[in-house]
Amino acid sequence: MTRKIAIVGAGGRTGTLFAHELRKSAEIVGVARQPQADDVREGRILVERQGGMPEQLACHVIEDDAFTAEVAPDFLFLATKNPVAPSVRHYYTHGQQEKPPDLILSQNGVVAAEEARTELESIFGARARTIRILRVSLFNPVSVKMSGDKTVIAYFAPVRLAFGVASGPDETQDLLELFLGAGIEAEAVASRDVKNMEFSKLFTNLLGVPSAAHGLTIEEGFADRGVFEEEIRALREYALVVKRSGGRFLNFRHYPTGLYAALLGAIPMSILSLFRKKIATVITKGRGNKEKGNIDEIDYYNGAVVSMGERLGVGTPVNREIYQSMKARRP
Repeated sequence: MTRKIAIVGAGGRTGTLFAHELRKSAEIVGVARQPQADDVREGRILVERQGGMPEQLACHVIEDDAFTAEVAPDFLFLATKNPVAPSVRHYYTHGQQEKPPDLILSQNGVVAAEEARTELESIFGARARTIRILRVSLFNPVSVKMSGDKTVIAYFAPVRLAFGVASGPDETQDLLELFLGAGIEAEAVASRDVKNMEFSKLFTNLLGVPSAAHGLTIEEGFADRGVFEEEIRALREYALVVKRSGGRFLNFRHYPTGLYAALLGAIPMSILSLFRKKIATVITKGRGNKEKGNIDEIDYYNGAVVSMGERLGVGTPVNREIYQSMKARRP
């Protein structure tokens, strides 16, 4: 039986990636606001995979107000930015169907699942426990560029991700089959480790933010010893926060975050600094030579580290300085 996935944010970075890739294994309904829906319908959203020729996003799309019970997806995929609570409330109240769809969240940070669960409980009460909340950690950076009047969404292939059940029935096989059927390299994470998956993904998100705070690329930032040391101190603060929370970093198939975190914490700064250009090369290669394109979510990056530190009684002065610097740079 073909599964139907409603992807909210089709036409945006992450929504376009998943709408384009998952069409190989599922029926896709894109959901977007009116201007972006028009861009999809009129062929102004292009997909560029790993330097290949851009191709038009071919996706049936509806506007967000047209999302009703008649759409009846098996999965509601929120590929939108944080916070998720307003979107959860909108789509689960406008599209109430006999069996509410399971929810897939791909947002950065470590609070999306908790926000969604709270919102679903406010809508459905105890029935919310029957709705799976699936967390997805996407490892492919996604960039946006303009080509005339067209928006080009670019990322490297294959798409790589980890996912797991954050709440609700603990079953991942159906979604794993959809990912694998679409050629996505997906790694299922046990529900007990979903929070650790989020911690691990945030570790990778934090890499390069101090450089960006100085207006530098990763390679430029790591070439400067002072900026490089700021990068490492920020990560060490974060590692201490995660440890104090009872969490840990995981090793994924292509991204051994646990190993990287252990090495960055154990090796003296003076030794690490000798290899800073090599480390920058490894990071940029792993990101497909793309710089971070979503640091407008700094509240959910270094801001999240600061908030966790305050809650746990752990000082995070380096992350606080980076956070304040990035906030000042935002329009």
